[in-house]
Order: sequence, then structure tokens, then C-alpha cells
Amino acid sequence: MQRWKKWIVSSALAISLTAVSSLTPVHGDWTQSLYEEKKEEYIATGVKHEQLLRFTDKGWLNVHVMRIHLGDEFTSLEVLFNQNGLGNKAKLSELANQNSRIVGAINGDFFNTKGSATLGPMVKNGELISTPFYIPNQMAVFHQTKEGMPAVGYWEHALVQLTNKRSQTVLPMGSVNKESDYGDTAILFTPVWGEKTPPLSPSLSGAVEMVIENNAVKEILNAKDGTVIPKNGSVVFATGSFAALIQNSFAVGDEVELTMAANPDFRSLSLAMGGGALLVKDGTIPPAFSHEIKGNHPRTAIGISKDNKEVLFVTIDGRSASYTGVTQRELAEIMISLGAHQAINLDGGGSTEMVLRPLGEENKRIVNHLSDGSERRLMNGIGVLNTAPKAAIRGIKLQAQDANVFSGTSRQLEVKAYDQNYNPLAVDYSRIRWHVTGVKGTFAGNTFKPSTAGKAVIAAEYEGKYATFEMNVLAAPVSLQLSPGKLFIDKNGERPITIKGTDADGYSASIDPKEVVFEVPPSLGSIDPRGYFKAASKNASGLIKATFQGLEAYAQVVVGSNEILVDDFENPNGSFLSYPAEVTGSYQLAPFPKSGNFSGLLTYDFTSTDATRAAYLVFNNGGISFDKPPTKIGLWVYGNEGGGHSLKAKLVGADGSVHNITLAAAIDWSGWKYVEAPIPPTLKVPVILERIYIVETNPLAKDTGRIYMDGLTVFYPSAFDGAVPQASVKDQRNTQAPLKGKNSFRFFAHGKVSGIDTLLDKLAVGKMAALANDGAELNIFTESIDPSLKDSLKKSVLLADGSYTATKHNNSVFIQLDNRKGSLRESNGQQWPWFINTIKNTDAKQIFVLLPKPLSFTDPLEEKLLKDTLEKVKKDNNADVWVLTGGGTDFTVTPQNGIRYVTLKDYPLHNEIDIFTQLTYMVFTVNEDKVTYEILPMYTK
Repeated sequence: MQRWKKWIVSSALAISLTAVSSLTPVHGDWTQSLYEEKKEEYIATGVKHEQLLRFTDKGWLNVHVMRIHLGDEFTSLEVLFNQNGLGNKAKLSELANQNSRIVGAINGDFFNTKGSATLGPMVKNGELISTPFYIPNQMAVFHQTKEGMPAVGYWEHALVQLTNKRSQTVLPMGSVNKESDYGDTAILFTPVWGEKTPPLSPSLSGAVEMVIENNAVKEILNAKDGTVIPKNGSVVFATGSFAALIQNSFAVGDEVELTMAANPDFRSLSLAMGGGALLVKDGTIPPAFSHEIKGNHPRTAIGISKDNKEVLFVTIDGRSASYTGVTQRELAEIMISLGAHQAINLDGGGSTEMVLRPLGEENKRIVNHLSDGSERRLMNGIGVLNTAPKAAIRGIKLQAQDANVFSGTSRQLEVKAYDQNYNPLAVDYSRIRWHVTGVKGTFAGNTFKPSTAGKAVIAAEYEGKYATFEMNVLAAPVSLQLSPGKLFIDKNGERPITIKGTDADGYSASIDPKEVVFEVPPSLGSIDPRGYFKAASKNASGLIKATFQGLEAYAQVVVGSNEILVDDFENPNGSFLSYPAEVTGSYQLAPFPKSGNFSGLLTYDFTSTDATRAAYLVFNNGGISFDKPPTKIGLWVYGNEGGGHSLKAKLVGADGSVHNITLAAAIDWSGWKYVEAPIPPTLKVPVILERIYIVETNPLAKDTGRIYMDGLTVFYPSAFDGAVPQASVKDQRNTQAPLKGKNSFRFFAHGKVSGIDTLLDKLAVGKMAALANDGAELNIFTESIDPSLKDSLKKSVLLADGSYTATKHNNSVFIQLDNRKGSLRESNGQQWPWFINTIKNTDAKQIFVLLPKPLSFTDPLEEKLLKDTLEKVKKDNNADVWVLTGGGTDFTVTPQNGIRYVTLKDYPLHNEIDIFTQLTYMVFTVNEDKVTYEILPMYTK
């Protein structure tokens, strides 16, 4: 079952309060809602997934919610950790996949990135797996009793002690199953930790380990490389005075008694998991949080409804160009709006993650946006276990990878079935009955091949259940594209090649590789029927050629690369820098190499501040410069004391653009490891590698540490000497056309015209005015226009200069918007509701949207929303929609999904102008049935 809701909120637009009740109270005092979508579906009995996507005046809010009904007889909660041992961190997807009956999960407790230790407690089936945080009333805990009652609150520190029955000596434990480098403590490691205790930290000395088996001391030894934990016992790791106590008061053979106690009694609990602050208590937000991570970040939280019958798993995305994240107080507000009466904060930032099994699917997938770009290895998570048996079929879903298809080509359809308990069911495709309306076509198994163009509605009938899927059948492509168009691949590497066709109006569809003829030089590699390119075993370069319906497309391929050692760390090569100033550390060469005699030692101290912290190796002489663009960079890193922080490199292009690339999302390995990262191909040469650095954004990840670096290498692709044939596509709208009716008109269009100071400039402006005055009823310019030109124009001027307004001309409307700061929201958020209201209520058949800057938003999701809005009005009103933007170096027109995006050329700001080739303009002819254009020279020879 799926339902989608979309709505626009603005002061001028009436809206049902019921429709937005799910999030209406949220952000009421700090943001304005501009747009919202809601998706929801049951993924198991008693488990519903919701996605709430809201566009606000501060950016996008992307909320994922799992609602778990505790009264469902088949549904329960389970704390998740690595079954190979708590000491082994794992990705959330790995934790969830340890049990096929887990249908969803979120990340769990905060943890020490250096070593393996959750901050809070863990309980599973009445067993205390790890102890609470050592500071009372700071880090809250979520737990559930064996009777199923959920609760949140603060635990008192657990009492864990070992008593020697012979001497009556009591050895108090600082913690259970928490790796630490604290110099005066005792830690109990049980079999749930793993096979062995952690190896001794280099910062510790004099540590001992006491092996307990069958309630007796089996061995006392100096801690070193880790000690095997008996299956029916434990190991006590001790430092400082606690180590001395063991050595003086315990002996091999002594009988011991382990005592554990906590409030609440962990033996009465089915599970417990630590978190951060108490966000919501009895429906209200505390005036101050016991633990707060300030700023806007990705967030994870768990909540409980007022009647204690529902638990909510919630994630909110952040730290991306679109998703801004929220503050901790805003998170609390959201939890209340979602129905939480109690709630606690869980680990967030790069840890925020939700995985679930979508309805009808066998496999789980990540549903939120990971701020680090990949999964972080975690200590624990909390999952939803569903044991509902297989039952009769409830429904089916029909889907395809692409909703567009060209007539005469094939599209594979996929049917997903689910039973009365929302379990996935296997589908026998031979028993499906297929139907299509709107176009003609044939079915072969689950493959549909249309023979006419139009809007198709495909229906599948299976086991008495029905599902439909709308498909747009396109007539014929006018161009063909291969992706990637440029491929740098290792020898014997494999990479999929996708094929896309585009029609005259910019609608595109993927094409099955089996329907395309490929030509690949044998020395380059081969392509299999799936469309996978397999590279040759030797360095090579050449072209992949694809042919379809008389169209050709090419991909430039380079196989193999040349590895160049650019720094062996044998000589002084850089200095230390930190951010902020409170961070301390050092950089120097050290006699601990991967090869040669030295490596680079970078140390850091991240304990002094909660702010984002970084320790840099800044290379000498402004950095290492590359005259040719490398494809990737790599080096050896010794990571024993890397603290789980990220390792990045700063690259600067010739135009000053900065790219920070991630060499390792987390330095969490032991020994030497080779790490590498691709270099963005958009960087302009010469490219400078300015610095390599350790960085941490989590305020709780406070530690000191070090890494060693060696063997810095870059990779250059083999040379490509050939030329790539370029296909020319004639736009059918690029034509001269007569005016056909009383509402027909022409308008002149050009980009910014400024800097008019030479005689040539003034002559050109005079020519431009003469051309515009010859038949144009309107004049369009972007950003600014020289006063001398404006005064010479006889007809009205519409200047896209940053204001937002709408101008009606005959049956057309010109809508001016402001994107000078990189997006509409950043430039002036108030124009969004105005724009939506204007576009919704227009009856114009020709719509022209004018923007001063190129359509390249800093927020890609906002750019998509603008395009989606225009595509919808085109479809609903059967309107001809054009977007005209300034800032171009040439005039271009790009059709995309029925909209034509026009880049208007700015007047060239340099002294050497070829008046015959560089001075051009556009004229649009607007007829009621069609808009056409011409790109014309101002001067002809």
C-alpha cells in the first residue's frame, strides 16, 4: 500500500489543515513551508515507513519515520551488534542482515571512535552486555521490559564487581565490554565481546589481564596482544591501581563471584540501548538538554507514543547541498509533531542511517541520505523483528526502471507481490496476465515492446490482484548518448555502459543494450549482452561505438594508468596546521616507514573543543603541483591510532576551485593500509595538492592520536590520441516562422550588456538597438543593460535583474525570478510561494521564465523542484514553456522533458571582438500553436 501527497503552502493559497497535520506544528516559529511530499507504506505487520520531504525557507527537511506497533503479535524490537563480537564494528546494513527477519533498523548509541566502546549501556534478553555512561543524568537510555513496555530515562551507574572468596577482596569494574586507554581502571570482557580482548594500547603500560573460567582465576598475565576469552568465563583488563590490586590480592585458583546490578534492573529488560539527551519528557521539551550537540546536523532519534503502544524510529538528513539538518531542539519539536510523548537523541551526523525492507522486496536497502557518502561502521543499532508467517496474497506492485521507452524498443517490467502480513512473495511470471491501453504493443514474458507512441497504461493481473504502471512511449530519438562518455578503467576492469536516447522535445529513455549494435576494438576490450564493458589486460585507448536506428554515439575509453610516486617522505616535505586554533598536534618525519627509511607522522589532539576539528599536513612551497590532471591519488597510512576520524586531501584547481576528497571515511584499521580517492575531472590544471588532513565533526569524538603516511602516488591515464566524432542535432524549433494571428508577436533576447566604453562597443550597441527595433514588440535582457542601449530601444524592456514579477503580453506570460545567489531560496525565499501561486493560476499558453544567472543551483533538489513544477504546468495546461537564463558565453537551447532551456549570451567584455562571429542575438516568434527562435549574426560579411 502506497499513498503520495503533494502540496504547496503559501499565504495566497488555501490548503487543507488536515492534509498537513503530520508536520503542521513543526518549525512554526523558525521557518516557512514552501512544498511538501509524503510517502507511506506498510513494510510488515505493525510496521509502517513514512517519508516526509519538506522544502522550507532554510532548505530541505528529509524525515524518515518507522512506526512500530508494539501490540502486534509478530513484531518486536531487537538491539543489534556484530554477532562476531561486540568489539567488531559493522555497518548498519550488515547488522540488519544478520537476521533475515529484521525488516528495518536505525543506528544506535554514540560510541568512541578510537577503539570500540558505546557510551551507554546495552542489554539483550536480560543480559548486561555493556554498562551505562559513567556520568549520571547525562546520557539517556531507551529500554523495553520483558512484558513489552517501552521507556526512556537516565540510568544510575551500574554496580559491577568481582569478589575474591578467599581474601574477600572486592575488585570494582569501571565498565563492561568497553575498550579504553584510561590509565587507572578495570574492565570486564565477556564472550559477547569476541574471541579475544583488545590489544594493549601503545599509550598504556603495566596493564594486566586476569582470566576467569568457571568462577575461578585461571591465569594472570601481562596485557599485550589480547587474551582469549573463555566461553564460560571472562577476562578482567586492569591498569594502574586496579592492576596492582589484582597482582597483590588475586592468585590462580582463587574462586571469585561476579556481582552485577543496575537501576532499572537489567534482568527484567528485553533490551536496552544508550543514547544522548532526553529530547521529550511527558510531551514537553526540557528547558535545557543534559547533552547537546549544537548546530544543524543529520539526526537520529527514538520516540514513544503517549499510550506506550507505538515506538518511532526517526532519521533526518543533513550536511549536503540540499538537506540542511536540524538543531537538537528542532529535532525535539519534530518528534512531538510525529506523536512522540517521550524521546531521546541517538548518535547522528555521519552515523545517521535507516535501512528497511521495502514492501514486496526480499532485500533491505538504505533509505536516507548518508552525509559521508557511505556507511559508517557502528557499535550498535536497534532493529524491528517481524516473525509473521507466510499468508495469502494481499497485493502486487508493478514497476520498471524507466517510465519512458521508445516505440519499437523493449522495457522490462517487474512485479512485486506481498501477502496479508506484508511478507514478500515469489512471483511466477508465467501466470501474469498483461494488458495495455493508450498504445499498441506486445508482451513477451515480463517485457513490453510498444509499436506506437503515446501515453501507455500497463496493467498486470496476478492471483486475482491488479497493479498498473504509466509509461510514456516516445516516437523516435534524435540523439544517442553513452554513459560514461569518458571512461578511465583499470586493466581487466569491468564497468556498465548505459545507453540513452533523447527525442526532439528533450524526453529521454534508456535503451536495452541488447537492442544496440556495439563496436569495440579487440585491443580495448569487449561488451557483453548486459552492456558491461570488460577492459583488456594491457594499456590501450580507443572508442566504443554504439549504433541505434541510424544514430551513433561514442565513448572515449582509456585502459590502464601510469602510477607515479610523487613523495616518498624521505625528506622534509611539510608543516603542521590545525583548525581551530585550540587543536594542537605536530608533523614530522619518523623512522617508521612502509618503505625506505622514514614516513610522515601527523599527530593531533581533538580534546579541547566541540567544533569541527582538523589536523593538517600542509605541503611545502604551496603544495604539490600537477600539470596534467591525475585520475586518482593514493598513499599508505598506518591507522592504529587514527581514532576513526576521516582522512581527506585538499586539491585546488587553476581557477581557485577547491575540492576536498575523502581518502578514508574512517581511519579504523590496524597496521598499514593503502587508501586512494578519485580526483574530480572538472579540476582545471595545474592542480595543486595543498594538504592532507585528519578531520572530525562529531563533538563527542574527543581523543588524541597519530597516523603515519608513506608512498604518496598519483595515477595518470594512458594517452588518448583519437578524435571523437560529434553528432549534430537540428532543433525543430530553430527556424524562421511568420506571424500567424492577432496574438502573435516577436521579441528580441540577449544576455547582459555592460562595459560599453569603446567606439566598437558603442557601434555594436547601436546595431543591437536597430535590430531590436525592427519588428520586436518586446526586448529581453538579463542582469543589466547599458543605459545607452535602453534609451535607444523603442519597445518595452523586460530585464531579469533580480526582481520577481510577472508580465502578461497577449496570450503569453513572462515570469521574472531571482537566482543571483545560486538559487531562488537563497536569493529571496519569498519568491517561491509567489511563483507557485502565479504559475498555478496562469492561463497563458506560452510561459517564459527569466533568470539573471545560469540554471545551476547550489541546491540540486531545489533546481529539480523548479523543473518539476514547470513540467507539471506544461502537462496540465498544455503550455509551451521556456526558461531563459543569463551568464552565457554563447547562445544555446537545450530541450529537456518538454521544456526548452535557453542560455543567453552576455556581451563580450574584451577588446578583441570579431563582429561577424562573436556578435549574435536571438529573435523569438510567438504564435499560438508554437514558439520558434533564430540565432542570428548582428553583422554579415
